[in-house]
Amino acid sequence: MTQALAAKRAVVTGAASGIGRAIAENLAAQGAAVIVSDVNAAGLAETLASLTPDCRSFVCDVADHAAVEALAAFATDTMGGCDLLFANAGVIAAGRYTKSTPAEASWIFGVNIGGVWNTTSIFARMMEAQSEGGRICMTGSEHSLGFQHAGAALYTASKHAVLGLAEVLRAEAPANLSVSLFCPGLVGTALGAGPRPEGLPAVERNVAMSARIQARGMPADEAARDAVEGTLRGDFYIVTHSHTLQAAERRLDEMKAAFAAQAPWSRNEDHYEVNKVIAAVAAEMKSEGQ
Repeated sequence: MTQALAAKRAVVTGAASGIGRAIAENLAAQGAAVIVSDVNAAGLAETLASLTPDCRSFVCDVADHAAVEALAAFATDTMGGCDLLFANAGVIAAGRYTKSTPAEASWIFGVNIGGVWNTTSIFARMMEAQSEGGRICMTGSEHSLGFQHAGAALYTASKHAVLGLAEVLRAEAPANLSVSLFCPGLVGTALGAGPRPEGLPAVERNVAMSARIQARGMPADEAARDAVEGTLRGDFYIVTHSHTLQAAERRLDEMKAAFAAQAPWSRNEDHYEVNKVIAAVAAEMKSEGQ
């Protein structure tokens, strides 16, 4: 067993199964002390049983800000802080765009967007205050980068939001905080077949189809290895499936064509570039004593 991460402190959300469990196992095998977290207490207990004795678990709904604050406090109390955060918790519900329900939207956005923001904002403050800083990895998806398929509108929208959160956190982060965005393609996990909120029944056929599709994905331990190695290198984009690039290129080509036809550079130059406007306004207000 390698001890490459000995003395490192890690927190992994969405760790009851799939990629989260595999990330936790990878970290623990390298000597890290790991806190695994999930809303699924039974699955979380199974994960903990697969880890080294210095690892711990904490049942937490990442969509609940106060619960994530309690998770961070637990990390401080038991490990003295956190060096590596994998904000991995996520959910999906298959369904056509016009067939999705408000309850599904609230659930998916609450976990996939609100949960990622809750977790990363709270732990980023902790890491910024640590002299050694820290590393944060948010689990997005190939859906963050331009890939999509029918039946996943809410999931795709949520993963685009994770991309936005990661980009802004990276832009605002001090030198001691590294931010990564993990964008896996199809991985063999239980995504889509996990517990759902009360009153939000699963469609049996969709669950069965999801299970068959997931079974054909990349092994979770391979995806987890990529996530851990990319985070330790400090990569921003961490990708796993080469076909995603084709989708990203199609999107970029379409965007370039739109700009060339509708908003060529010579039309307004950088007169309206928001960062420059913000800097100019800030300078004006400073000179006015505001």
